[in-house]
Amino acid sequence: MQYVPRSEWGAIDTGKRLKDFWRPVQGIVVHHTTGPSHGPWDRVRGHDRYHVHTKGWDSIAYNWLVSGETGEIFEGRGWKRGAATRGWNSKTISVAYIGDSDDGLTERGKDSILTAVGAARGRYGDHLWIKCHKDFSQTTCPGETLTEWVHSGMTAEQPHTNTIIDWAAILRYVTEAGLTYVIDQPIKRGSTGKWVSITQQRLNDRTNAGLKVDGIYGKKSVAACKRFQRQFAMEVNGIVDVDTWKVLWVA
Repeated sequence: MQYVPRSEWGAIDTGKRLKDFWRPVQGIVVHHTTGPSHGPWDRVRGHDRYHVHTKGWDSIAYNWLVSGETGEIFEGRGWKRGAATRGWNSKTISVAYIGDSDDGLTERGKDSILTAVGAARGRYGDHLWIKCHKDFSQTTCPGETLTEWVHSGMTAEQPHTNTIIDWAAILRYVTEAGLTYVIDQPIKRGSTGKWVSITQQRLNDRTNAGLKVDGIYGKKSVAACKRFQRQFAMEVNGIVDVDTWKVLWVA
């Protein structure tokens, strides 16, 4: 089961900062995207284009999307306020199954939904309820198959992975892999690539920097890094070296 961050699948940068929740999160709403389920990376990018370019929204509507084909969990808006459940976006997390659940709800997909649910409860509390999109509006979403599974208690044929450990392992992987990278190549002005994108996203998450996540470490990224370093009484040079990386991910 693989977690795919926005910076990796290529979320459109609209220049608009995703909004924080301004009410306590109360529950989780399950959706499906409809359409094909194969090629989940292309499906996620397609939904992002539709929501941004056609609907005019800030980003893809869902908080998380899961693939029944591969088991991958895609970060949509993550732990920011979504736009998938009208009237409830300020207090719910949306988890969308990629494709039409009535055309094939897989055990792998169920397991990934349970992982996303576990992560949300780990972050906001075990009190979170789970409902379907059709419980809130006149829609068939998320299809009869997925609705029946959710309403019947969301049991899986195979025990799902411990979600707290899974998400802790993801954090450890990013921390350790990034540390290995910056030991050899500290991120400084002019640096480019995947680890720059991940750094920009992390600075946005930690400091509300509002950086464009484009994989190019320019003057705005340097300035955001300096602000972060000042906040933690570190050497202020705008370079993401070993010490800055550790504090960025661990503190």
